[in-house]
Amino acid sequence: MTTEQRQPTEFDRYTAAHLNPELLNRVIELEKDLQAQTNKDVILIAYEESEHNPT
Repeated sequence: MTTEQRQPTEFDRYTAAHLNPELLNRVIELEKDLQAQTNKDVILIAYEESEHNPT
């Protein structure tokens, strides 16, 4: 099945958010702070609803 024939899935509703460098650095710093406090790996994800919305 080619990409053009593929049916949209629920995961197609969202794409990675475009953050300016200042905001991206704030997210990275928050990840580090949370990791230090919890002693666990922390990954924060910024996303936005995509133009292609299958619902």
